[in-house]
Amino acid sequence: MSKELLGISAIALMIVGEACIIYGELAAARLASTASFDWRDVLLLALFACFSGLCLLLAYALGYLATGNIWLVAVVSVLVLLIWEPVLIWLLFRELPGRGAFIGFILGALGLAATIWL
Repeated sequence: MSKELLGISAIALMIVGEACIIYGELAAARLASTASFDWRDVLLLALFACFSGLCLLLAYALGYLATGNIWLVAVVSVLVLLIWEPVLIWLLFRELPGRGAFIGFILGALGLAATIWL
């Protein structure tokens, strides 16, 4: 398999894995805040998290095979988190961040940009 195809597969698996685990975490938080909280629902989310973990393990392995640089793979993972988490929070909770959370998000994005370009 070519390095380009390995890299594309790694990014796709990372996007799916990160999105799934973020969704599972947020869904668990939402479930816990409802009056009809049931542990069986958490077990379903745990299975979802296992699928996500498998995707992420494969993404890191393929990403390292494609690039030979684990730091690059980690930066891509953080970038995917930086993009997906706010989107999924908005979709599930319809909440905007407070001032402190927004400033923290901006500083995190700036730190990630510095990691990539400096």
